[in-house]
Amino acid sequence: MGTISSDFYNRFGSIDIVEAPFTAEELMNMASIDVQGQYAAWTAENGDREYIPGEVLLALLEDRAFFAQLSKIVDSGEFVVLSGATLACTTAHSGKMGLTQEDVRCNVLNFFLKSEEMTYCIESILSGTNEWVTGLYVFANGWVGIETEHIADNSWEEGGEAGDGVPEPASSYLISDDGELVASPDIRYDLEAWMEFVDMFSAVHEEASAADTAERKTDSDGRKDGYIVFSDEVESALKEGKPVVVIESAATFGGMIYPGIADFAYRMRNTVREAGAVPAFTAILAGQIHVGLTEEEILYLEERRGSIFKASARDIPILLAKKQDGVMTIAAAVQTAALAGIPIACGSGIGGAQIGAEKTMDISTDLESLAKNTVMVVCSGTKPILDLSLTMEYLETAGVPVVGYGTDKMPEYMVRGSGFKLTYRMDTPEELAEVMHIKKIMNIPGGVLVVNPVPKEYELDPVLTKRAVDAAMEDVHRNQVMGKAITGYMMGRIKEYLGPESVESQKAFLLNNAELAAKLACAIARQNK
Repeated sequence: MGTISSDFYNRFGSIDIVEAPFTAEELMNMASIDVQGQYAAWTAENGDREYIPGEVLLALLEDRAFFAQLSKIVDSGEFVVLSGATLACTTAHSGKMGLTQEDVRCNVLNFFLKSEEMTYCIESILSGTNEWVTGLYVFANGWVGIETEHIADNSWEEGGEAGDGVPEPASSYLISDDGELVASPDIRYDLEAWMEFVDMFSAVHEEASAADTAERKTDSDGRKDGYIVFSDEVESALKEGKPVVVIESAATFGGMIYPGIADFAYRMRNTVREAGAVPAFTAILAGQIHVGLTEEEILYLEERRGSIFKASARDIPILLAKKQDGVMTIAAAVQTAALAGIPIACGSGIGGAQIGAEKTMDISTDLESLAKNTVMVVCSGTKPILDLSLTMEYLETAGVPVVGYGTDKMPEYMVRGSGFKLTYRMDTPEELAEVMHIKKIMNIPGGVLVVNPVPKEYELDPVLTKRAVDAAMEDVHRNQVMGKAITGYMMGRIKEYLGPESVESQKAFLLNNAELAAKLACAIARQNK
């Protein structure tokens, strides 16, 4: 009889292979014509007819008719082993958890789609032990059971020496579909006992999760009655587990984008919605943090353009205590996102170390907020008025990874690439979402900065931009502008030097960042399902 396997099996070569009641070729005979053709092309190139590669296995599991036949085999009591994983999902087992055959198929498929992540979870669980995996089971709800062995310690016996023992059963572990270790049952080589345990434990786990959700909702309601107010759209999205993007408000309502601030804010929101997420502009109004703004609130902020207080993270409790208003910088938006449990935020450009900061210590709290909060921020690099090398050094020291989206160089606001080469580059939202998912399951705190260059057609001339920055810096020294006022003053002067093209460039990269942030939020939401 043949062994049915795929690329995933190679990760745990110690798994005991249960001999299947059919060969790989017999299994393929149950597949659709299209999948058979895909497998035939693979075997013609590789010549191995006792092996099913990972991409063909996924195509098989996409086929509902094939999975229905597979389920009948499992129900008959035969072992079905795919990629080294034994399917432990009889109809009776599925029914006890209220799952349909289609639910089970999707859960099994999702297990193989997340093979990289699940492998990482298993390796993390076994880290520091001398155990190895000998059995791996996939259950109807997508949970995973593993059995391990280790070398028995015979050194205590007369004449025995360390390391000369024989393999013996060690432990069993149950892992939820989101990679959480939920139990370590005393079960060995008993598939029925495994399924009964999962039936029972998953119900207990679900009740505990529901209670935790209810507790979080109570906390959320308490915040709403106090200091945080969610718009109806955002509150509904959070309750339903839909993706939400926090949007920095200082860039839009701070006065740089004028005229047409409200219209542009509506465009920002619609860009996020069209990409599949829910927009959440953040601001402080009358001493309350608003996560998601109404049309009336947007118009109110437009009326106060340029004069409203730009709040950083440190200013939040002061403005709340004094019942005042404020638009939020990236630092404050990141803090708010963390408070609201939203993992994605977007803005214009990150603040950082001002030129001469090695003496003045003038460093934006954007950097510290990123280091402290587990939020992924999408922006167009650094503002053009900073000491880029010192800013990047600070981020490295603070443990904040900077990832270029489709770029190897650090963007500078309206210029696509500076001379600073980035350590990390990623090219898809899914890659970036995986970073946040790993941080979550490994409990690694701290933010991630994703730098997204301005669209090429809206990039400003780097030479002219540098001249404008230098001229603005001279104005700062001549007029003795100091402290927190420097950034706003310099950005205003740069706008005057570069003209209306700078405003169009800023609008373009803000919309571009909002779209990417929405795609990231959607990718993270898919991974959390």
